[in-house]
Amino acid sequence: MNKNNNLVIICMFIGMILGMAIGCAIGISKGNVGITMCYGLIFGMIIGICIGTIIKNSNKKE
Repeated sequence: MNKNNNLVIICMFIGMILGMAIGCAIGISKGNVGITMCYGLIFGMIIGICIGTIIKNSNKKE
């Protein structure tokens, strides 16, 4: 694994953690924590991978 892949993995984990936190907060307010945490985890991971890939590709062009 090179340093660019590490960047994608770090962004993925940050997205997962933020997604779970946001999903938990929304779930507590709605009274349904489990489902919203799962959705937050999945969407956070996808968004983190996308952001990491965009950063990796922009660094690759330079």
